[in-house]
Amino acid sequence: MSADRVTTALNAYSLDELRAGLGEFAAGSGASNPDALVAEVVGWIGGLRDQLVTLVTTIEDPDEIETTLAINYVELKSKWIALNTKINYTVFRSGTCDPVDALRATGVSTLLMTVEELLEQSDIEKITEFLAAPLRSAA
Repeated sequence: MSADRVTTALNAYSLDELRAGLGEFAAGSGASNPDALVAEVVGWIGGLRDQLVTLVTTIEDPDEIETTLAINYVELKSKWIALNTKINYTVFRSGTCDPVDALRATGVSTLLMTVEELLEQSDIEKITEFLAAPLRSAA
């Protein structure tokens, strides 16, 4: 896998589209300052994307690029799982969740979709299976 292919795909990930989508949710969330909330989350997601672009551009070996992309997929997927777990328990207990958590989970999900397009389906399935396994059996 080439660095150009990965960086092109990641740079095509539109923060403007993310901002628009998150803005609709934030406006209906009851947050006191939805624009600031969206700006914070878009900045966070953009930072995650930019860190991955920077990392990939430093690597020359195609196999290392693929491995690095898979490792970052695990990291993003783990963030998404943790956010969703927190959201689910919070909603169960209080009937609502922190809008920042909901926006971050949505943003990570959309970035994950971009990274998934660069990975082999079999690799995605292995990673998903590993992350879903109980800790004792995963080791």
